[in-house]
Amino acid sequence: MRIRIEETICAISTPPGKGGIAVIRVSGPAALATAKKIAPGLNKKQIESHKAYFCEIIDLKNAKVDEVLVTYFVHGKSFTGEEVIEISCHGSTYITQKILDLLIENGCSMADRGEFTFRAFMNNRIDLVQAESVLSLIDSQNELSAKMALRQLDGHISKQFLKLESDLTWCLAHIEASIDFSTEGLDIIDNSVLIEKVKIILKEIYQLINSYQSGRLLKDGVKVVLVGEPNVGKSSLLNLLLQNEKAIVTEIAGTTRDIIEGATVHDGVKYLISDTAGLRETTDLVEKIGVDRSRQEALKADVLAFVLDVNERDWETSFALFKEVGGSKNLFLVNKVDQAPEISKAEITKKLQSYQANINPEQVILTSALDPKARSSVLDNVKTTIGSLSYLEEAMISSARQFEKAKYAADMIEVSLKELEKNSGAEFVAMYLKDALVSLQQILGHAYDDQIMDRVFKEFCLGK
Repeated sequence: MRIRIEETICAISTPPGKGGIAVIRVSGPAALATAKKIAPGLNKKQIESHKAYFCEIIDLKNAKVDEVLVTYFVHGKSFTGEEVIEISCHGSTYITQKILDLLIENGCSMADRGEFTFRAFMNNRIDLVQAESVLSLIDSQNELSAKMALRQLDGHISKQFLKLESDLTWCLAHIEASIDFSTEGLDIIDNSVLIEKVKIILKEIYQLINSYQSGRLLKDGVKVVLVGEPNVGKSSLLNLLLQNEKAIVTEIAGTTRDIIEGATVHDGVKYLISDTAGLRETTDLVEKIGVDRSRQEALKADVLAFVLDVNERDWETSFALFKEVGGSKNLFLVNKVDQAPEISKAEITKKLQSYQANINPEQVILTSALDPKARSSVLDNVKTTIGSLSYLEEAMISSARQFEKAKYAADMIEVSLKELEKNSGAEFVAMYLKDALVSLQQILGHAYDDQIMDRVFKEFCLGK
């Protein structure tokens, strides 16, 4: 990300293509002056911050381009912290590009990806955690992920990391002081006090680290993989769960040869559902490739849903195949129960436990692809299997970068704690705590380099 704060930048902030309106954003020291050049009517108005003005855009030949609304944000009171102009014009691709060209012809530079948010960060309007939450909010596709991103943007995670940074700085300051005054024979702070303080810091940082699993699932979606022998109804269940005829369904075993996947939202949570080729030994080369891909897909699952046909009374082969791919979070979907209404869940559970004794009754779901209520039942049980997915937690990490940095900081704090408990030299303890502190500062953006900036802002769109 280039640092060019003295330049005035511009970009189209709305998605590309035709629409009712489009918004062009301009940010930098000459934003208003440039707007007045292409919209001369603004020169006749007393421009005030956070107010919109109706005017005409005029090209270099004094021809009218469009009628627009221009909104002005004074320096220090905008998203970027700079002087900002937002031009709301008609959503024609020709008009938006024409206005953009006029801005550039009058001295603006085209914005880089994420440069508006980058400038907000550089001007201390937001920290790096909040910058990442802006992208998460833009990318959110369900209620809970959007609410989680908003909480991050409001600073809930930042406050936690700021507290950890402050507490770690306090510990480091006292350790450094003990080094500086060691020749004076003075004890700045008792070692036991430092140990207790570091233990509290370690506990708090692990609470954040442990929130990453739920945060990731809320942000990216819960991956559910349907596996089982051919013709047990996996494709029919996929269509039911997605509420879309995504997979071809026939009575011919082995119809599904490759991974078929789709996304759906239920109760505010996004689910990524994958249908796989039926697991069985086969000499068909194409089907064999499909079976191998099924096994690989199963390894990626957050929840593995093993589908069984209720009409089959011998599931020994199915369980032998299941043990090859079974994960840590499993559900057993006993399908086609509409064909066996006399079957009870207790009876089915007992039979399943004869193959695998540790199966919990809560993992067993009697279902039918013909039952519209089955969708809610299956997805509710998937959510229960995952565990807590509440966005109401005070702080929840959803960024891999934050998780990696927090984990490294925790590792360094653990090492420093061991050194403190062994009463090792203060220099060793300080060295590890400094590494932990820098890692926390990199999360917030209090310390950063080009690699960190590129990782955060490379996925942003133009205009944000």
